[in-house]
Amino acid sequence: LPESFGQLAALTELDLHNCGSLTALSESFGQLPALETLDLSKCSSLASLPESLGRLATLSVLILSECSSLTSLPESFGQMAALTKLDLHNRGSLTALSESFGLLAALQVLNLNECSNLKLPESFGQLAALKVLDLLNCSRFNKLPEPFGQSTKLLLLDFSGCRSLRALPESFGQLTALKELILRGCFILRALPESFGQLAALTRLSLRSCSSLVGLPESFGQLTSLKELDLSGCSSLRVLPESFGQQTALR
Repeated sequence: LPESFGQLAALTELDLHNCGSLTALSESFGQLPALETLDLSKCSSLASLPESLGRLATLSVLILSECSSLTSLPESFGQMAALTKLDLHNRGSLTALSESFGLLAALQVLNLNECSNLKLPESFGQLAALKVLDLLNCSRFNKLPEPFGQSTKLLLLDFSGCRSLRALPESFGQLTALKELILRGCFILRALPESFGQLAALTRLSLRSCSSLVGLPESFGQLTSLKELDLSGCSSLRVLPESFGQQTALR
């Protein structure tokens, strides 16, 4: 794109999806003062984003799905204070998020589907506005940062196919707004933290095919809002906690 592109002062929406020959965006791109929606999905040759991207103060929706050459995000990324929805569905090329990522104070919906080589920075737990997090098939993802419990507005969390996930942090119980948790196919997850019973709003829990799970915490009985529970394929699970009988809402 030409350097003059940044002069489009009234531009609010830009769709560049499937521009397979696009390799870079100019630094002037950050001068688009009114831009609210940017779709760069399937820009398969796009290898990097300009540092000026962080100056897009009005950007609320950014779609970077299937940008197969993109391996990292600029350090300025966390400066996009208005960003509410981010799609990074990526099939493995993205390996890291910058530490500034946790500064995305308005971010509500984050799709990291199939980012199989991704590691999350410690700052990730600072995403206080986050409501939906999709980590489907992030096959090498093995842990959440300990401050993750600070994301207290989370409603939906999908770990399906995170087959390297070993444990959930003790701070997990602080996610008191969480309604739906999907841990299907987390093959080496052996236990849930004792704080798990603090998930007072949880209505649906899938532990399907968590074949290494050996037990549920005694606090499990405190999940009085739980309506749907899938334990099929939990082949190592031998006993249920005594508190399990307190699950009066289960259907």
